[in-house]
Amino acid sequence: MTHTQVKELVQALLDAPTSNQTVKEFAQSWMNAEGKPEQEALTKQLVSVAEQNIALIDETIGFAGSELATQILGAEGAANLLQHAKDIKAQGAKFCDCPGCVAAKNIIDLKAEIE
Repeated sequence: MTHTQVKELVQALLDAPTSNQTVKEFAQSWMNAEGKPEQEALTKQLVSVAEQNIALIDETIGFAGSELATQILGAEGAANLLQHAKDIKAQGAKFCDCPGCVAAKNIIDLKAEIE
């Protein structure tokens, strides 16, 4: 895996509107370390950050069915997310498919090449 490819994965985490604040801060730190020795250490942490912050599909279903989801997304948005999550789980999905989780999954899938 080239540095450019890793940078694209980190940028995807940073750009995803659904990445949580922890992930965004880590991704920004990685980007800010461009060309510096600390970037190598941050790269070694990248998979761990992705693994800790990806949402399992059952977590997404639990969230989508919650009052919090209704407050954040509105009743229709929460219901749509719940149905979508149930649909992709029925198709075999193990993880949420929002942009943040997809970016995290892409990093996890390349674990051997990144670490």
